Amino acid sequence: MRTQLLSQLITGGVAAAVAAVVIAAPNVFSRGQTQAAAPAAVCTYNWYLSNSRTSGTATIPAFAYGNTPMVPLAGNWDGASGDTPGAYSPDEHKFFLSNNFNGGVGQVTIALGNNGDRPIVGDWNGDGTDEVGTYTPSTGTFTKRATDGTTTTVAFGGKYRTPLIGDWDGDGVDDVGVYRASDAAFDLRLADGSTRSIVYGDPYWKPLAGDWNGDGRDEPGLYNPANATFYFRMSGIDPTETTEKIRYGDTGDRALVGDWDGNRTSTQGVIKS
Repeated sequence: MRTQLLSQLITGGVAAAVAAVVIAAPNVFSRGQTQAAAPAAVCTYNWYLSNSRTSGTATIPAFAYGNTPMVPLAGNWDGASGDTPGAYSPDEHKFFLSNNFNGGVGQVTIALGNNGDRPIVGDWNGDGTDEVGTYTPSTGTFTKRATDGTTTTVAFGGKYRTPLIGDWDGDGVDDVGVYRASDAAFDLRLADGSTRSIVYGDPYWKPLAGDWNGDGRDEPGLYNPANATFYFRMSGIDPTETTEKIRYGDTGDRALVGDWDGNRTSTQGVIKS
C-alpha cells in the first residue's frame, strides 16, 4: 500500500509529491539497524490520442492524467461529446473520471471493487452514457454498476481471463467477453446469452474492443507491443476476417481506444509514462 498522499494523486505535481515523502537517510546507524527503502517512483501518464484510425499522429493535444499504479481507461461519462479519460486506483478501489482532455483533476470519483479486481467500462442500459464496473479474476465475475449505485453481476468465461466489454450485436447495450491469451481467442457473450468465439491474431497480444467502422457494433482488435501496431478486425464477429492496421506510438507504450470526437467510431491512443 502506498502512502495516502501518493495514492490520491491524479495528475500534476507528482514529482513534488515524491520529493515530499522521500526522507533522507541518517548518516549514522546503530548496530543492527537497517536503512529503510525509498518509496517507489511514481510516473505520470501522458496521453496521445488520434481521431483518425489511419493516422500515426496524435490529433488531440497531449495531456497528463493519472499516475502509476493506476489503470488508465476511457468512456463517455456524461453521454455528451465522446469518450474522455479515466483512471482506476487499485490501492483505493476508486475510479477518477474526467469529462475533458484538459488533464488536471477529474470531475467524478466512484468507489467500487476489492483487492485484485480489474476495472471495466460499458453502457449497461443503452442510454448512451458509460458506467463503471469491475472484473474479479478469481471467480470470473463481472460487476456492473448503474448510475444509481446499484450493481448486477454475471459470471462468464472462466477464471483469470482478460475482461472485454462491447456491444457485440449492435443492440445499443454493452455485453461482456473475455480474451484467452494462450489461445488468442475472444469469447463474446451476446445479449441472448449465447457465446461467439473468434480466434484472432497471435497469443498474448493486448486485446481491444471498439466500433472501428461506425456500424453500431463493437469489433475485436489487438495491439502488438513488440512493434507498436494496432490491428482492427473490421468484420466484427462475422466469420470472414477483414483487418486494418496502423503503427502508432512506440514500443513500451500503453494502448487504448475510444471514440474521442463523438462520431461513433473508435480510434487509437497510447499512454506514455
